Amino acid sequence: MGPVNWLAVALSTLVMLALWAVWPGARRARVTAPGMLGALVLLALPAAMIGHALARIGPEKLALKPWLYWMQTGGVAAFFVIPALWLGRNRSAWNGRKALAEAGFWLVAFLAMGTVFWATA
Repeated sequence: MGPVNWLAVALSTLVMLALWAVWPGARRARVTAPGMLGALVLLALPAAMIGHALARIGPEKLALKPWLYWMQTGGVAAFFVIPALWLGRNRSAWNGRKALAEAGFWLVAFLAMGTVFWATA
């Protein structure tokens, strides 16, 4: 196992926060300082988890197979985060347009996270 790339964890958290603040389907009516702080903390958790997962793969293998950055991050978004959100929404009033906008945000945010990890490797 290689070391966790903490710089990439911090940068990818900030990139996801910036996307969250401007994404039409993911932001709320007002983005307040407490809301941004809470979002920062909550977005740091998956970034740290991905950082740990990529460290387990190891820098040597990631250098040989760089697509693993996006395969790992996109896979977590597509097969864990988005289905969990949709299952949660299934219990309340389903708004398909909003659900697709949120799914798009999470997929783009996680792929951006993979790009940050790749760029800082």
